[in-house]
Amino acid sequence: MKLNSALFLSLAFLTACGLKQDPLSNAPDAVRSGVPPTIEKQAATQPLPKEALQIDVPNLINGRVGSPLEFKVSGRVMVPNLNYKLSVENLAEFPGATFDATTGEFKWIPTRTVMGSSPSVEIPLRLSLVTEPNPENPVISIERKTILLVVVNHYSKPIINSISGSEPILNGAKYTYPVVLEDIDAINAQDVTINVRDCSPSYNTGSIAHAVTVRKIESDSSNPSKYKGDVTLDLSAADNLRNNGTYCFGLVAISKFGIASDVYKKEVYIELKMKPTKITTQVGPNLTIGEKALFSFSIYDPAGLGSLTLRSMDDIGQMLPGSRISCKSTAYTRSQLDCDGVIDATNPAKAREQEIYLKFSVENAGSRVTQATVTNHSIRIQVRAVNP
Repeated sequence: MKLNSALFLSLAFLTACGLKQDPLSNAPDAVRSGVPPTIEKQAATQPLPKEALQIDVPNLINGRVGSPLEFKVSGRVMVPNLNYKLSVENLAEFPGATFDATTGEFKWIPTRTVMGSSPSVEIPLRLSLVTEPNPENPVISIERKTILLVVVNHYSKPIINSISGSEPILNGAKYTYPVVLEDIDAINAQDVTINVRDCSPSYNTGSIAHAVTVRKIESDSSNPSKYKGDVTLDLSAADNLRNNGTYCFGLVAISKFGIASDVYKKEVYIELKMKPTKITTQVGPNLTIGEKALFSFSIYDPAGLGSLTLRSMDDIGQMLPGSRISCKSTAYTRSQLDCDGVIDATNPAKAREQEIYLKFSVENAGSRVTQATVTNHSIRIQVRAVNP
């Protein structure tokens, strides 16, 4: 009986050993072959945020009966490999108008059927951008924008049809805005003048007309009474701007007879360049071996506009065991980091006479435009020996 038991235990031991020699015997083929399973990217379950979808088009289009109104609509989606479609939702309200969803070109010749006896009409044009679902973004996202078409029944003065140009823009750069205007009294481009005007003080931030210049005016070969020009907004020396916000400039077309068009106002959102961060102190505690001290300081954006992030900081605990410093945003603004901690020179085995430079870097990022600046800081901490 004892022999049989011994044989049974031996066989069980050998069987167990055999199983341990191939622990993947029941695993899938992909695991046994060493090929990792494919990780599928998680599909989006919510529509894209509004900031990810943009429709670029002038907010105001001026025109007159019998004269072609042409402008271009463009779209942007801040997601790679995601297609979209542009459309005019109320195209039927513009008899004879066409819109090419591929090129974004809108064309329309207003007629008296639309105008009736009114001297002018304002017609909203409703645009939409709709994403096409794909495996990564199966949820359809929609962005809508309404612009205003103002049409006059009779020509009595020059007309600035539109000023194009996308936003937002950065202080310190130059931007060119195409201008389309109509002047039936002009024989050629030399008869057309564009003046730059300030906007009224009621705007949120202010006027930037002083930074705008007219570059050129050319005849439109397809429309004898139409002219095209460019204006440049030069913010490379606009140091007088103090805040992010919406700024404005106006354009007026002057005929050769001195007749002025209505002021066409162009609003642009300007985000100032991010400035290097500053620190409230560059000198830390002066300690004698055996002492400990609380230490606090702040890092801030001098303009108070950016969002600060601590990118890296030396480990003070490695330099002086027991020491620690942490930084976090204040409760009221992200443009300031408050840092505090303890500088500890009481460890008898590690503390020694030394001069420490605590180094760290801070990023200052813009709120709406992708821009950032990184500033490196250092704080000197002195540890001295005990006087004999």
